Amino acid sequence: METGCESLAIRQSEEFMRYFDDISPGEMLTLGPRPLTEEDSLRFCNEFDRLPVQLDPTQADNSIYGQLIASGLHTLSLTASIVVDGFLMQTSMTGASGMENVRWHRPVTLPNSLSVRVSVLEKKPPKPGKSYGVVKCKLETSDQNGELVMSATVDYLLAVRA
Repeated sequence: METGCESLAIRQSEEFMRYFDDISPGEMLTLGPRPLTEEDSLRFCNEFDRLPVQLDPTQADNSIYGQLIASGLHTLSLTASIVVDGFLMQTSMTGASGMENVRWHRPVTLPNSLSVRVSVLEKKPPKPGKSYGVVKCKLETSDQNGELVMSATVDYLLAVRA
């Protein structure tokens, strides 16, 4: 049985896939932008993050933000999606072992568009008997004005070239 996670149909061919061995600390890649509408935000919040300040325009207008804003969890989810589509689908990524230092630097106003800068910080070689190494990346998400709205550090697991 095939699930969405197992399907590699939209990945690059093996010939163009980047493995652990092909990634170097210091590499940077800017991805996006991806649009974020008020409708998208309300749909996400209604299902996953039901804070009234993110759903009710009256409460939002009277909040410290003065308007509806995107959920931080939605910003994190969009960041992950942008990175998967623009970078990880072209790698031998087999998973991730952790996320650290997640910070929301400022609210995301609506409508907006988000871009992500991926910076490779370091690589940890495979442990004995393992076929993958760890690539630590810093993710910096910016809004349509180039303002930093979120950052995080993620440890991705990438297969080594056979």
